Amino acid sequence: MTGSPALSAPDLDYLRGVDSPTIANALERLQLRDRSDGYLGGSIGCAFPELGTMVGVALTVTVDNAVGRPARQEGYWQLWEALERAEGPVVIVMKDASGTPTRLAYAGEIMVTLASRLGAVGIVTDGALRDLPEVRARGFHYFMRYPVVSHANFELSKVGDPVFLDGQLVRTGDILHGDANGVVTVPWESLPELRDAVAAIQASERRDLDYIDGPDFTLDGYKKVRGYGG
Repeated sequence: MTGSPALSAPDLDYLRGVDSPTIANALERLQLRDRSDGYLGGSIGCAFPELGTMVGVALTVTVDNAVGRPARQEGYWQLWEALERAEGPVVIVMKDASGTPTRLAYAGEIMVTLASRLGAVGIVTDGALRDLPEVRARGFHYFMRYPVVSHANFELSKVGDPVFLDGQLVRTGDILHGDANGVVTVPWESLPELRDAVAAIQASERRDLDYIDGPDFTLDGYKKVRGYGG
């Protein structure tokens, strides 16, 4: 992650105070990408919604299961060295390459404790994790598909390479924003305009909700509120 920009304290504080769907809607308003891009699919869920919003810069790694042979150790230490060099907060993004993601947990209490010490705030994976009570107690975010009891014979490889998680390309250095609704990627170039876009979305949603919940609601009236002339 050497050379990746770091989130400023004001940007970090701001992003933590906004829910992920609002961020996603605001990014649509900025028209920086197609509406079908920029978020992880629904197979990857938030394990600890009570922890609130996760914000960090991605560090990607590919994970495999070394069946019938000793697991290679190089990738394991490359991950920690890359994390130590990174400017936090960091979200570790783990891509399953085993083909059997229900058969191995990629991380648990020991790895999370070390990751936290080196500046990580969460793990996002299209596979499995474990030690849920202990990790929750640390305030560390898990976004995953399954809990699995055993780490099997996992090995880490391709630290820093781009990965796909449920239809979304994630690169080391991407900003990730996640909560109970899922994970959205935030383009760095959006940051100067994001606050205004969020404020516009919030005002529009407040207008809609006030009208829908109000005493004068009619469907025809709501069409006018939304400018629909069909």
